[in-house]
Amino acid sequence: MAQFLRTHQPKLMFHVKLLLLTSLILISMGCAQVSGPEGWANPVEKNDTVVLQLKRGVFSGGALNSSGRFLENWRFPYDKDDWDLEGFYATPIIDGKNAYIADYSGQIGSIDIETGRLNWPDMRDVGSKVIASPIVHNGRLYIATENGNVLVINKDTGALIDSFEQTEGRIWASPIILGNTLYIASLDAKKIVGINLSNGVIDSKLAISGGVVSSLSTAGGKIIVGTLSGHLSAFIPTNPPVKDWDQSLEGWVIAKPLLSSGAIYVVTSHGTIVAVNPTNGEIIWKSTHENANFSTTPIISNGIVVAISRKGNVVGLDQTNGNVLWERKIEDVKFLSKPLLINKQAIILSHSEEIIHINPQTGNVSNRYKRED
Repeated sequence: MAQFLRTHQPKLMFHVKLLLLTSLILISMGCAQVSGPEGWANPVEKNDTVVLQLKRGVFSGGALNSSGRFLENWRFPYDKDDWDLEGFYATPIIDGKNAYIADYSGQIGSIDIETGRLNWPDMRDVGSKVIASPIVHNGRLYIATENGNVLVINKDTGALIDSFEQTEGRIWASPIILGNTLYIASLDAKKIVGINLSNGVIDSKLAISGGVVSSLSTAGGKIIVGTLSGHLSAFIPTNPPVKDWDQSLEGWVIAKPLLSSGAIYVVTSHGTIVAVNPTNGEIIWKSTHENANFSTTPIISNGIVVAISRKGNVVGLDQTNGNVLWERKIEDVKFLSKPLLINKQAIILSHSEEIIHINPQTGNVSNRYKRED
């Protein structure tokens, strides 16, 4: 999931205000205020086909030519389609030649990434808003809904197989599957819940330090969780899970941590970029950047960690020691989705439907493209 919090900083509590809802819901998660969700599905690529959301509620498929121009082959939905989609926070999940998509309004579908055509007879309405990216596992599509339920769908037909009504609070973070257990984390209840995939029964519940919007990940067989209370933790997936280590960071962990070359790279809303040892949780290096609200997962290219902030700050760091190699400020943009590394270029989508190419080695902007239609 591209991460999606509008952030402010009061001293006591924070409110979470869902987009298009008028009521404010008080939640005790830490000392902060959040109004959201706000975000953008991450672009994805397979076999030279790029799938991205240039316009809210519309996916485009195509390729990037040698000059960086996006050559669009298809759009979904098509102009003649009846679906009125609100927009995609959930990143498309590509499996084979199919992309599984989940609209914020709760419309789920499977599209052919070569043609953009819907594979199922129709979109499936799961009856609740969806922010978390789906999971494909053993021929099934698992959809965690905003209201705390999990639906199991046949990935080939779109038919509903099962549903698990299980959690207190909302799910914004994408879950993970380890063994025969689906692990999900709650925004409101500050818990990790383990669900047995065989029968849908909750096998375990574990209290954690704060609410979670950062997608769950794994490292060395452990569950890696970042929270809005500013903690990065690892849990051994026993029943119930056991905390292996915990590291306190500065700011909210909004973006999914990145595991690469034996380290976990995590960014925070307070402008910190940290490399953490996944074995013991010790900090390998830390880099702090004033006025940079990092809310998307970084990328790594040839030993350089590239992180982008919501307001256009882009920084390149040495992967081994965190030394700053270059910094750039791109004006008049808002970055909400993770960069995509293609042809040794960092491809970044702006909120204004612009594609920006950055050289990860130098930080130079090599191309800016905005579709005119």
